[in-house]
Amino acid sequence: MAMILDAFAYYVQNMLTEMVKEEVHMLLGVRDDIDKMDVKLGDLKNFLADADRRNITDKTVQEWVGQLKRAMYEAADILDVCQLKAMERGSSTVDVGCFNPLLFCMRNPSHAHDIATRIKGLNKRLDTIKERSAAFSFINLGSYEDRSSKVHASHSGNTSRETSREFDRSGIVGEKIEEDTRKLVEIMLTEKEGNANIMVVAIVGVGGIGKTTLAQKVFNDETVKAEFDNTIWLSINQDFDRVELLRTIITLAGGKHW
Repeated sequence: MAMILDAFAYYVQNMLTEMVKEEVHMLLGVRDDIDKMDVKLGDLKNFLADADRRNITDKTVQEWVGQLKRAMYEAADILDVCQLKAMERGSSTVDVGCFNPLLFCMRNPSHAHDIATRIKGLNKRLDTIKERSAAFSFINLGSYEDRSSKVHASHSGNTSRETSREFDRSGIVGEKIEEDTRKLVEIMLTEKEGNANIMVVAIVGVGGIGKTTLAQKVFNDETVKAEFDNTIWLSINQDFDRVELLRTIITLAGGKHW
C-alpha cells in the first residue's frame, strides 16, 4: 500500500511542479497552499516505508495510513475531474504528452474556483495527517523511489554484496515479520508432504523492507531445522560462477567434489 501512496505523492508533486512553472498558483491566489502542500508531501513520503512496516498490527497506524490514502485519492480525483472536464470541452484532441489537465481546469474560470477550494481543503487534511504522524515517531527511511534508486546504484557499483544466515532482532519492526515467517514455514512444510518436486520460494520487494531478515528467520526456524536433514544458507553475487556455486553447495551439505 505504501508503495502505491508513494507513487500518488510523486505524481501529485509533479503536477504541483508544473503549476509552479506555469505560475497558475499565483493567478488563483493559492501560492502558499501549493508550496506548503509540496513540502508536506515530500515529508510524508519519507515516512511511508516505516508506516508500511507497522500498519499491519498497529491499529492507530492503520487509521493514519487510511487517512493519507484517502487524501491521495482526493488528489488523484481532482486530476481525474479536470481530465473529464477538458474532454467535455473538446480538448481530448490535445496531444496527451503535452497536456496537463490540472492546468486546463485552472485556466477555465468555471472550474478554477472549485479546484482551488479543493486544493486548499486537501492541504488542511495533509496538515492534520502530518501533525498526527509526529505521535508515531516514524523513522525516516526515505521514499520508495529514493530507496529503489539507492539499491540500484548499490547493485551497479558493488556486485559482491553478501547476506548472512544470522539475523539481528533489533532490526525487526512490528510483528509483520513474525506473521510472514509463520506463513512461509507453513507453505514449505505443507508443500513438502507428498511432493517430490523442488519448490522455490521467492521473496521480492524494494531494498530495506526486510527480505533478508525474513529469509533468515525462516532458515533459523526450529520447525524447519527439525523437518529437513540439511539446511544450507548460500549467498551469491551478480557475477557468480555456476560450477563454484555447485561445489559450495556440495561442501556445505557435507559431501565431497572433485
